[in-house]
Formats: sequence, C-alpha cells, structure tokens
Amino acid sequence: MRLVAITGCDSGLGWAIAARAAREGFVTVAGMYNGVDTNAAEGLRKLCAHPYLLDVTNPESIAGFRDYVNCLLGENPNYKLHAVVNNAGVMTIGDYEWQTPTMIENSINVNLLGTMRVTSAFLPDLRTSALENTGPSKPRIINVASHCGLQPLPGFAAYSASKAGVKAFTTALRMEHLRHGLSAVAFVPGGFVSSSNIITNQGAHGNDMLEHLNDEQKSFYEKRITALSNYLQAAMGHNGGYDTMKDENIIETFIKALTDDNPKDLYKVESWRYMFYYNLFKLPLPEATLGWLVKKFLTFPE
Repeated sequence: MRLVAITGCDSGLGWAIAARAAREGFVTVAGMYNGVDTNAAEGLRKLCAHPYLLDVTNPESIAGFRDYVNCLLGENPNYKLHAVVNNAGVMTIGDYEWQTPTMIENSINVNLLGTMRVTSAFLPDLRTSALENTGPSKPRIINVASHCGLQPLPGFAAYSASKAGVKAFTTALRMEHLRHGLSAVAFVPGGFVSSSNIITNQGAHGNDMLEHLNDEQKSFYEKRITALSNYLQAAMGHNGGYDTMKDENIIETFIKALTDDNPKDLYKVESWRYMFYYNLFKLPLPEATLGWLVKKFLTFPE
C-alpha cells in the first residue's frame, strides 16, 4: 500500500485532498496545524486517515511528523512511501506597504521555507523509496504552487514571491532527482479562496495594517484598506467549516498529480476566466492597459 503525507489539512484544499487520497486507498497521514482533536481531524479519521499535529515552521514538529510516518512504515512492511505533499500555506491580501513585517515573514516562512523544511526532512526517505521502487509509479514530492507565483499581482507581493519560490524550488528538485527516479511536481489549484479558510483572518489583518502604518500612510491608505477588508470578508461566503472545497476539477487534477505513473512537472487548474486574463497578461501591452486589465481581473474596490 502506498503512503502519502500531506501538510496543511485543517480545511479547504488540504482537507479535501487528504480525504480524497484516503478514499482512493492511500495510507494518508494528514498534518494539521490546529491539532488532532478537531472536527476536521475526526472527519479524516472516519476515512481511516491518520491526523497528526504539525507546524511547518517548527523543525521539531516536522521531525515528529516524519518519525510518525516512518513508524507507520516500519510497523507495516507492505506500506511504501509514495508522496509528500506540501500544501500548508497562508495568504494576506493587501499592498506590500500596508503589511506588517510579521505578515510578510509569515508568507515566506510558511509557504516557502515550510515547504523546504518538510522536503528536507523527507528527501532521504523519498529518495530511498524511489531507488527501491519496482512498480510503474514514481515516488514524488508535490508542492502546491499558485497562479500568483506564475503571474504576480498587486496586493499579493509577499504571497507571489513565496509561491514563485515554491515553483523554482520544485523545478530544481525535479532536475536534481531525475537520476534517482524521484519526481517533483508543482500543483497549481487555481482560484478557490471562497471555498477555503485561507483569508479567514483578513479582517483582523486589515486592523493590524492600519495600526502598523504611520500617520501619513494611514491618512493616505485608510479608505482603501477598510474597503478591501470589507470586500474580502463579504467574499468569504461560506460557513467556515473544514469541508468547503467542492471543486471536483481541482481535486481530480490533484489525483492525477498523485497517481500518474510518470508525473508531469506542472499540473495546473485554470478556469476560462483565468486562461483569458493570464494569456492577456503575457502580451507586450502598454503598462496602462495591463494595469486596467489587472484591475478588471481582481475586481478589488478602489
């Protein structure tokens, strides 16, 4: 049986892909920042997944996560390590000048360095699994990237930087481990903010932004920050539960990344709207025209 370890499984995309992996028959270890005594963790247990407390910013927590996975592998000789999925992520929306150092550093620390830390912990095990693999399906690392990492956007500077780093890191890993039969895959799930809890704290972040700014910055930006916070809170039109991700295209694309015998370097979910705008963004347009298109795409309040 193939074992997959996934980070960031408390809600949204992470919970959905952990649940689906378990339903597909994978031995699924779900890293959960909020712990294992939650409704989300209980929901995964009912699917025979293994919730485990995990903070990807804490090396000791990651070491414990790896030890737990290796304990399962050691106790069950028929289990084989198939994949590590780096899904844990945070997002704060707002101009770079508005964001506090904590917000900026958290984006890098969780999204990029968290991915790197977990990968470092599991790479020897994954490489060994790949070298010992006799089946058609390659062991793999799957890193959740973002359209914002492929095409940076205003309001997403730190997040875009972190996800662009994830994509570059994944590409380099893929080349480094090609000779070992270990694959590295970037998974870009597309837009799913309204079915995720990733911006649940946006209202509090807006208040923190205002507190962080000096008087000149506050008078210049206060109306925009307040309008954006109100807009994003209204966009969170779901119940805040853990089982909110219902987009089958996203989940099915992830399953392809997880199960294809020779996985591609990139699995990308792109709606027609995303495809239309992102292709326009690539054209050599005048900067004013590009700016107008970006505003139309984001639909943020002025």
